[in-house]
Amino acid sequence: DMDRETLKECQIELAPTSREDGLMQRYYLYLLLTKPSDEFVLSYVSFNQAGKSMRPSSLISEMKRMFPLLTVQDASEETGKIYSLEEGKEKLIEGLRAYEEHGDDRKFLELYRYFAASREYGKLTKKLTDAAFYSYEKRGISKAAASALYGTILQGSVTRLEKYAACAYAHFLNYGLELMERQEYQVGAAVMGNLFHSSIDLCFQELQEQGKKLTELTEAEQAVLVGNCVRQVTEHYGSTIFQSTARNQYLVRRVEKMTERTIWALAEQLKKGDFEPAGFEVAFSAIDNLSAMKIRLSEEEQLHLRGRIDRLDLCEDQEHVYVKIIDYKSGGTRFDLAAVYYGLQLQLVVYMDAVTELEERKHPGKEVVPAGIFYYNIKDPLVDTDKENAETPEEIEKEILRQLRMNGLVNSDLAVISHMDRAIEKKSDVIPVALKDGMIQENYSSVASGRRFEILKNYVRRQLACSGREILDGNTEVEPYKGAAGSACDYCPYHGVCGFDAKVAGYRFRKFPAIQAEKIWEKMSEATEEDGDTAGRTADTNGRTADTDAGMAKNGGKRE
Repeated sequence: DMDRETLKECQIELAPTSREDGLMQRYYLYLLLTKPSDEFVLSYVSFNQAGKSMRPSSLISEMKRMFPLLTVQDASEETGKIYSLEEGKEKLIEGLRAYEEHGDDRKFLELYRYFAASREYGKLTKKLTDAAFYSYEKRGISKAAASALYGTILQGSVTRLEKYAACAYAHFLNYGLELMERQEYQVGAAVMGNLFHSSIDLCFQELQEQGKKLTELTEAEQAVLVGNCVRQVTEHYGSTIFQSTARNQYLVRRVEKMTERTIWALAEQLKKGDFEPAGFEVAFSAIDNLSAMKIRLSEEEQLHLRGRIDRLDLCEDQEHVYVKIIDYKSGGTRFDLAAVYYGLQLQLVVYMDAVTELEERKHPGKEVVPAGIFYYNIKDPLVDTDKENAETPEEIEKEILRQLRMNGLVNSDLAVISHMDRAIEKKSDVIPVALKDGMIQENYSSVASGRRFEILKNYVRRQLACSGREILDGNTEVEPYKGAAGSACDYCPYHGVCGFDAKVAGYRFRKFPAIQAEKIWEKMSEATEEDGDTAGRTADTNGRTADTDAGMAKNGGKRE
């Protein structure tokens, strides 16, 4: 300090000492405290950003000492006071959101005038106002633009039409603008599904080349077959990605185990009936000149579809050819008649339509009968032995087979049912059918007569034509479906593009009403018999109606 005093005497400017700095701060604080004429408010934080309590400034205790009657109030209990610009912006946003309810709030209007007139915050206020009062208006693209994007011949898979039924705008982004997610080098659900499909298909191909039947193999031979096929598939998939990490190597073992269980279950299901696999990865397209895959939309426009069936089974007698198709699913997909009605689940029906037409060409002197359309869910279920009373290995295997039962829609003809499960007594372990005294129990079965299969085919063709016309007319409205099991937005990658928000005016979900199966069959029958205009979307075609509440009919068809 003495040195500093000496340097000062020599007129050398130095930084203030800590004592001088403290006195200067107190002087400036004194000036601030003496300026207010009407009201003076001191505030301090109680907690920091981490949530820990903070001690107040020494000035607070000094003011309390000077003015003993002062009391500390919680700022959150006060109304109408704003202490910072950040708090003011928050109040502005809250007020804009609630303007319709509290538009006459004078304090909010004064706050809005302040920010709107501010040079610094005027543009921000305008953006906030536009966002708060934004309202979505339905609009599509012109027919000329749709023609430029898609042409006069709309081509694609059945899945494309299902996506359109789920959300027209997501379809436009995917198939019109072709926006795609960035590919990542990782093993996801889609990759696992491809592995299961490829492994199962390769197993059946190997059997065909060896001239063997799946039902003739022992479980040990099935395990060897599956091991070889899974190894071949994974070694050539994704540039050896499955050898890159221990996790991926575990996934390979998991795929092998589940594929082994699948092959075992498929073999047991075939043993119980008279059907034989007749095709794997059976592809269809408009080139085959099938009416199911080539649909006329107008004088100049057509819908050309393509698809592939995972497995086709046939059973033939002197007068009939019975057709059964199976689609492997690695998830929990279930056949839902309401989903078919609303256009969300069309694949199985279209594939049955196509394969029936093909078999009619091959067997012109026989009647081709749809026996069933099925999903097989690839999984390796566990059995609770205490709950299911399964104690022996045979009982455990029977319960596992029951859990792996295919779900779908079965022809209600008892002769057809017996071809698929000869051993059925009460509840089938193979197909979704239950009998009692030789009669179908409707409450525990998913069946439809041959006539209803025909209605289903015609209805789906009408659905496809209607959706195709709407796509080529330029419909791209943002109106995703919402049902009891979820909505089109649940796994949609386009959230950042469409801006859909149910809280914003104009946006809304298409809520599908719950309809009983019998009512669905009636509506489908009426729709296929109508001769009126089908260009617009109606309640009887794909459910773009409205303000009805959610839910989907979960049961399948009923026996007539």
